[in-house]
Amino acid sequence: MRNVKLVSIATDRARPLKRLADKENYKFSIIADEHAKISKDYNVYGIPIDYDTIKSELAIPSTYLIDRNGKIVWRYIGTKTDRPKIQDILNAIDTYLPN
Repeated sequence: MRNVKLVSIATDRARPLKRLADKENYKFSIIADEHAKISKDYNVYGIPIDYDTIKSELAIPSTYLIDRNGKIVWRYIGTKTDRPKIQDILNAIDTYLPN
């Protein structure tokens, strides 16, 4: 068994995230980054989107492995909406966060 903790960060308001987590019975923490501070701090905010009349920016889907000392030991920064394969994350955990 891998000894890791999953934390999700979303640029949404807390209340809808809580409802979603309760409805889906999520077993991990979700942090509401409503003003994108965390995303901006990690420099993964700002995908410009332009759907006809809607103009906005989005956080870039990103995955980080952070060790017990707070050091980022692995990262995957998406190019638009892509995300790493689950097996790639598991391999990175085994490599960079051994028990």
